[in-house]
Amino acid sequence: MLNAESASDAEINPHTRLQTLTGQTQIRRYLLGKHEHPVKWLDYTHGDDLDFLLPNEIAELLYLAHMDTHIRTPFYAKLQNDYAYLTLRDGFYKTYYRHLSSFDHVLEVSIKRHLRAMHNNRWVFRPLAISDVPQEILLQLIQGLADGMIIAFDQLVERHRIYVIPVRTITHPERQATWYSQEEVYADSREVASLRYDLTTREWALSIHDNQVFSDVMDLI
Repeated sequence: MLNAESASDAEINPHTRLQTLTGQTQIRRYLLGKHEHPVKWLDYTHGDDLDFLLPNEIAELLYLAHMDTHIRTPFYAKLQNDYAYLTLRDGFYKTYYRHLSSFDHVLEVSIKRHLRAMHNNRWVFRPLAISDVPQEILLQLIQGLADGMIIAFDQLVERHRIYVIPVRTITHPERQATWYSQEEVYADSREVASLRYDLTTREWALSIHDNQVFSDVMDLI
C-alpha cells in the first residue's frame, strides 16, 4: 500500500517502510472494505522484490502516492506489478493497467453497470437485461482513444428506443492531474463518437463522428 492508512492485516516491509498485504482473504477484505483515507496501492510478484528496491526507486513510489502521477512509468521492473490504483479527490480514481487485455472486461462491466443504473433511474419497474459489448467495439474505444476517454452517461438520451451515449476524447491529457470538477473534465475534451444500445434488438453499435481520431485503429480491425 502506498498510502498512510493502516490496515489491520498489514505488515511493514522493513526496507521500504511501506505496508504490505498477503493472502487472498486479507487483500479482498482491504479492497472491499470502507476506508477513511484515500486508497493507493500497487501489486507485486514476490515479497522479496521489495527488498531490492534502490532509494531512487522507493522515491518514485512515494512520488506516485503523493503526487498521484508517475515520474517515468507506474510499472516497476523489480516488482513486476500489473496495476497501480490511486484514489484522487472529488470522486476521481486513477488505475494503471500494464496489459490492455486486462482492461477489456473492466470497461465492459463498467459500461453495462452505468447503463443499467441510468435505465433504472428512468424506469423503476422495468429492469434492463444488457447484452455484452462486442469485442471489436471495446477495441475501437481502447486503442482509438489511448490518450483518454470519457463515456458521458450523464448526457445519455433515448431516441426511438435506442440509448445514445456520447463518447469524448481527452484533448489535454497533461491537465488531468488538475481536474477538480466535471466541468473541467468536459472543458478538456470533445465528443468524437457515440455508443448506442438498441432496447428492442439488444444490440450495441458505435457511431464515429470524427474519423481522424479512429483512423489508425480502424485499420487494425
